[in-house]
Amino acid sequence: GSFGDEAINTIVQEMENHREDVVVIFAGYTDRMEEFIEKNPGLRSRISWYVPFPDYTAEELTDIAEHYAEKKGLAVSRSAEEKLLSVFKDARRQHDFGNGRYVRNLMEKAKMNLASRLVAADPETVTKRMLTTIEAEDIETPPRKAVVTERKIGFWA
Repeated sequence: GSFGDEAINTIVQEMENHREDVVVIFAGYTDRMEEFIEKNPGLRSRISWYVPFPDYTAEELTDIAEHYAEKKGLAVSRSAEEKLLSVFKDARRQHDFGNGRYVRNLMEKAKMNLASRLVAADPETVTKRMLTTIEAEDIETPPRKAVVTERKIGFWA
């Protein structure tokens, strides 16, 4: 909209007026960044470098999920790790896949599902391990959406 166009014009003006003192970083998915760059004819000529970032692999996403759980004082069972890997393999092909954001959202849901599972359990049977371990059943398998063949993070022309 007009506010966005005005913001881009202001950024371009500041980039030109203070080019020795200012660093501007634009980040986003390639297709969205291309639309952004096209909004102002002077923007493309003022961008010196384009740095592409590949999406994380399913294995890297699983490592991120385990690290996230660890920071929250939780562990991920072997079966949950296998399910995460499977979910991430599918998710990477989805059009709206969000890398780290996707992991965080999935793990937040898993924590809630763990809590719900424990509330329903017989209190006499709950162990410390049960309280601190995300199991495969806690991880939701998101519905499948449109699949993309290739998607990259970053921007390059």
